[in-house]
Formats: sequence, C-alpha cells, structure tokens
Amino acid sequence: MSDSQNRGARNSKAKPGSSRKMGESIAEVGMADAERDILAELDKALSEHISLLLGWCRRLTLPAGKQPPATAHDHSEDHDCDFGAWYALNRHNRLIDQPAMHALATTHEQLHASARRLLDGHEIDGSVDEAEFEMLSLRAESFFAQLRRLERAFRTARSDVDPLTGTYNRQTMLSDLGNERERSVRTDTPTAIALVDLDHFKAVNDTHGHQAGDLVLQSVAGILQSHVRPFDKVYRYGGEEFLICLPNADMKQSARVLERLRRVIEASPVTLNDGTILPVTASIGAAPMTKTRTIEQIIEKADQALYAAKEGGRNKVRVWRNPDGPKNTGKTDGSKSDA
Repeated sequence: MSDSQNRGARNSKAKPGSSRKMGESIAEVGMADAERDILAELDKALSEHISLLLGWCRRLTLPAGKQPPATAHDHSEDHDCDFGAWYALNRHNRLIDQPAMHALATTHEQLHASARRLLDGHEIDGSVDEAEFEMLSLRAESFFAQLRRLERAFRTARSDVDPLTGTYNRQTMLSDLGNERERSVRTDTPTAIALVDLDHFKAVNDTHGHQAGDLVLQSVAGILQSHVRPFDKVYRYGGEEFLICLPNADMKQSARVLERLRRVIEASPVTLNDGTILPVTASIGAAPMTKTRTIEQIIEKADQALYAAKEGGRNKVRVWRNPDGPKNTGKTDGSKSDA
C-alpha cells in the first residue's frame, strides 16, 4: 500500500477534528509518518495560540458588553488547549521525550498561567496588570519562537528519512558512514556494516502487486528499527535492501545482533488486505570497518558476504572475519548457528 493510501485509510477511521495518539501513529505507520504528525500538531498549535492570544487581548481591552464569550480553553484546569492535551497524552513518546519539546511545554504552561492571572484579575476589578501583561507578551513570543525552531528541526530530520519505510535514506547514509569510519579508526573501536536483502521479493511484487511489496518493506523496516541496539542506524540502501551500521560491535557481536534480526523477520509474516499471509525471510551479509578500506570497499565486502548467504540457501547470516586478508579467499563465516 502506498504512503498516501495508508494515510487515507487511517484518516477515514479517525473522528473529525480528533488528534491521533503519537504512540499509535508510530506503532502503526512508522517513524516518517510520526514525524509528519508532529509537524502537523506544531503547526496547529501555532494557529491555535495566535487565536487564543487575540481572544485574551480582546477580553482585556474591550468594554464589558463587547467582549467575546469565554471558551472552554480559557480556564480549563486540565490542559487549557488542544496542544496541551496532545502533549500530556504523548509526552513519553520517544520523539517527544526530548529537552527541546519539554522546554516548549514549560513555556506553554507559563503562557497559559499568565493569561489566567490576567483574566482572573480583570474579572475581579476590571484592571490590567501591566507587568503581567508584559510577561504574557514575552511568554507568547518565546513560545512561538520555540515552535518554529522545533518545526525546522523536524523538517530537517524528515529530509533524512525514506518516506516509505521511515529508515534513513541513502544520502544520509553516506555521510553517517564516513563519520563512523573516522570515529572507529580514531578510537580504535570495532564497527560493522551489514546488508539485509529480502528473499524472493520480486516474486512478491509479481504475484501480489507493488502495494503488497510496500507492506513487506514497511514491516521489515519496522522490525529492523525496533530490534537493533539504540545506537545502531538503519538505512534504505535501495529496492528491497537495507544497510545497518553497528558501532562498537566486533563481528561476533554483530553476528548475534543480525541473527536475532533474521529470526524476528522469519517469525513475522505479513498479512495482506485480502487476508493472504506472506512468509518473509531475509539474507544478511556483514563486514567490519577497517582503516585500510574505504566505505565503498567495506560495503562491497558486506555485499559479498550477502551473496554467500544467498548462495547458501537464503535466510542466513554471513560475516567477513578478515576483509583485509587476501582478496581471492572470499571466505565468509557466520550463519544461523554462528550467533
């Protein structure tokens, strides 16, 4: 199923005007759509608070008979606004549980607290506390500025992401791998590169169509991202192939991680919209980063290990133990029994 069709299917089930829970978004549609949803919430929060700010100012400045009626957002003891409710619901999501978002939430609370104090004082004696009004203005300015910075940050992050799978894209991969190789050489710590290729993927597209193929790719991408270590990175290398960078891992450790991935993929068939259950397996090849080989040469060694996994019957893990050895050896080792 395409990205746009996925969104249409999800939106058709949502209540009008309701916000989707971020935890559900990430679980159902992956990282790319989750980041898109956050951007939509931030944009909505900007419009919402401009309207709230104008409403507060009207209530403070217009004569009593011409003031707009109070809304539920004006004095809610719970969240004050849609953005507050959304943040409270999703604050522990891993994309939202970060200092910049928490700082925005703090400024948001302070903004509403200033508005409440101003409006409460105005209701008592009709006066406007100038110092509190100045504080409200400063809070609003800070809130809008922080919103814009976060929007820019999430848009930048999305530009690094493959829209179908939510993994990082190939352009980001080349830059990241260069940095990881430099770090590995400088600190003398082992790092590995692995290629994951879905078995018989062409047959899925030919038999069930490209929408089924997209579902398989999304499923495997989700498995890879949720079952690697927190500091590993997953990239869409091309077609049905993914690349994983495994910092601080020698080949024995890498083989264990990759074997775990292989088993989870094998145990996670994909159910199509018509109820068809597709078994999914992957072949995996890996090679260590070394100071004597370029990134391209290391990927080539991982690809040779992947080829050995395919030749060995597919649904296997193969790793290079010594990619700096003689070129004509072609030795790979590591498999299901190796991890």
